[in-house]
Amino acid sequence: MPTRTDIEAAIDAVAADPQDAGAGAVIREAGLDALPVLASHLMADAPIEVAERFESILKSVLLDRMAGGLSGPDARRVAAFQQDVGFLFKYKSYAVKCATPLGYSIFFQRPGEGFSFQRHVTRKTEVFHILDVQPGGYAFICSHADWTRTYDEARFRAWLAGGRDTDYDRFRFDVRPGDVFVIDQLNVVHTVVGCALEEFATVSTDMVDRLYDQNAGRPIPAEFDGRYSRERLEALEFPAGARSLTLGGGGGASEAAAIEPVPIAGGHLIRIADTFVVASRYLVDARGTTDVQHDDERGAILHVTAGAGRVLMGDEDELSRPDPPALAVRKADVLLVPPGTRYALANDGESRLDVSEHRIALNAALA
Repeated sequence: MPTRTDIEAAIDAVAADPQDAGAGAVIREAGLDALPVLASHLMADAPIEVAERFESILKSVLLDRMAGGLSGPDARRVAAFQQDVGFLFKYKSYAVKCATPLGYSIFFQRPGEGFSFQRHVTRKTEVFHILDVQPGGYAFICSHADWTRTYDEARFRAWLAGGRDTDYDRFRFDVRPGDVFVIDQLNVVHTVVGCALEEFATVSTDMVDRLYDQNAGRPIPAEFDGRYSRERLEALEFPAGARSLTLGGGGGASEAAAIEPVPIAGGHLIRIADTFVVASRYLVDARGTTDVQHDDERGAILHVTAGAGRVLMGDEDELSRPDPPALAVRKADVLLVPPGTRYALANDGESRLDVSEHRIALNAALA
């Protein structure tokens, strides 16, 4: 087996040249032993292009080793690795993106700033869950046909600066904490501005056509670093409820429907979305434990958003024991659960344990 020195050299080589077949073979042979070597690279503050080189290596290791399922001990090893590393911080001029390898992210946008006005021209699903809205925060949604019909750069720039323009006003939607909307079709022009939001996406990297990029050339704010990002995650409060928005057409929400919590063993479940990505919120009561979850096809990201407790995790035999193996978790922890692994959420305290769950097929998230 490769030594740690061998693995470190191979990771550096592939980060510099992804086509380095010899170094790639060393990483594949190392398998899960490459994870602790990758950890320091993933946790270091770095420009997005550097961070995503190491993220790409992580994805290749996970896809290679998790595709056929893992033993209970190896599944816990992967989950504990993600818990130790936490989110991968990607710094943009307008936001910090707190990312995971399976496409689940938290964004902290600056006041009045947000995503470019963009569309997907290759398949990508995004589920946006608005967590907080700063004054003036909004979403913009329209078809590419409507964009092409109405777009004029000078007019649009003036509107974006605060001017009135009925052609663009009709596609601007005021959002509030708890709002959920889904972008799962090609050629839908969209953005979110001035919000903290939870994103359940098929991949953690950009796959967009930027039609108007108001962020081009802007510097990364000096305060954006690991400490800032972790403090924001620790302080983040999730809205009590959620509602599904259907946006489009002639402006305003064409439909806004509350997403009602469903009783489950140990608490309640809020199903944020069930599309190519399955997005859920578990609200586990004091001293409650959920039923065992199991998905042979999809991996999961678990993000603890309130409280503390345990994630029971292992194979079928381990989870049937009176005292199954578990990982202790607290607010802001994030874990990765391989496909086929059994897991349940246990709240041993008196305050509610809240967890966001993102499920997706590995070949979609990691390819």
